[in-house]
Amino acid sequence: MKKIAFIIAAVMLLSGCAYHTELDKVAIVEVVGVDFADGEYTITMQYFNTDAAGGVTAVDSSAPNTVTVSASGKTIESALEAVSYTSGKETMPGSAGLIVFGKDAITSFRDSVGFAVSHYSGNPQSYVCAADKAADVVNVKFSEGNASVEKLRMMMEVAENMGLTVQVQLYEALEMLCCPTGSLALPLISTYSGNTDTTEDGTGIIIKGGALCTDNRYADELSTDDMSGLAFLSRGSGKCDMTLRYRGDDVSVILYGISTKITPSFYDDVLGLDVEVSAKCKYVGNDLNDPYGAKDDIERICEKETVSRITSLLEKTVTAFGADVCGLEYKIRSYSPEIWRAISANYREYLKNCRFDVHCKINTERFGIMQG
Repeated sequence: MKKIAFIIAAVMLLSGCAYHTELDKVAIVEVVGVDFADGEYTITMQYFNTDAAGGVTAVDSSAPNTVTVSASGKTIESALEAVSYTSGKETMPGSAGLIVFGKDAITSFRDSVGFAVSHYSGNPQSYVCAADKAADVVNVKFSEGNASVEKLRMMMEVAENMGLTVQVQLYEALEMLCCPTGSLALPLISTYSGNTDTTEDGTGIIIKGGALCTDNRYADELSTDDMSGLAFLSRGSGKCDMTLRYRGDDVSVILYGISTKITPSFYDDVLGLDVEVSAKCKYVGNDLNDPYGAKDDIERICEKETVSRITSLLEKTVTAFGADVCGLEYKIRSYSPEIWRAISANYREYLKNCRFDVHCKINTERFGIMQG
C-alpha cells in the first residue's frame, strides 16, 4: 500500500503542463462521484457549463450553471474516457474540490484513488467523503452558488467548526492508508426527499455520520456522535456544539478550548490508552430558580456525553477492527518509542485487545439565563 501511495505522489509531482485547449471544449470539474457495482466503475462529474452565464460563447442566462454527466467502465481510466465521450469535452478531474466515494467503491478504494492522477492531473488537496451512492449526491443541484460543491463544502466546514465531523483531504487519506492499519474515517453524506428550497428538485443532503474504511474495504458506519468523538481525539477541534437533554428540555451547549491528551502504557503484553479531555463550557438556560445548580448539572451531563462519544468511537474502530483512525500510532511513537517497538509488529491485534480509560473535566466559565 505504501508503494502505491508513493507512485501516486510521484505522478502528481511529475504532472506537466497540458496542451492548449479552448475553454468551451474543456469540462472544469467541480465535484466527482465514484461508484462501483457489477465489476464496473461509474464516474459522475459535475462541471461548469461554459455555455451559460460567464461562458466564452454566446451567453444563455437561462441555462444552468452546471452540467452533470455520468459514464461507466471496467477501470477508472476507461470510465473517465467514457465521461469525455459522453460530454464531448476534455474533462479536468484534477480541478475537483470534492470527491465522493460510494460505499461499494470504498471496497476498491485503493484503485479508486488512482482516478485523481488519471489524465495527468490531480489535486491532493481535494476533500474526500463517502455516500451510500455517490451519483445521487453529485446529481443534486443547489439553487445557491455556482456549483453544488460550494454548498457541500460549506456544509462540511460548518459541521467541522462545530466539532461534529472531521474533514479529510486526499493527501490525508493517502497518509492514513499508509499507516500500519490502513484505516480512515470519511464523512458520510446522504440525500433525502424533503421540502428544501435550496435545491432545484427539493432533494436535500445531510451529513449522517462517517464511513469506516479499513483493510481496503468499507467496514462500518459511524454515527454523528462517533465522528464528534473522532474530532475530540484526532484534531482537538477546539469547539463542539452539543444538544443535551436536561430536565425534559433540550439545552444547547458549546464546548470550547478543548484539550485532549492521550497517554499510552504497556503492561503484561497489553496496550493501554489513558484519554484525558478538558474543556470550557458556555450555555444559556431558562432556569431562574437555581442557576448555579443547573451549571453543575450541565457540567456533569457534558462530561458524561463527551466520554460516551469518545468511548463509542474507540469501541467501533479500535476494539472492533483494530483500526487506527485517530493517529494513535504517532501519539504512541512520540510518547514512547519502546512501546511502539514492542507492539508495531502486531499493531492491529494489540489495538483490538487495548484497554482504554476516558476521563473528562468540563468547567463552565460563561452561562446566562434567558427569561420568558
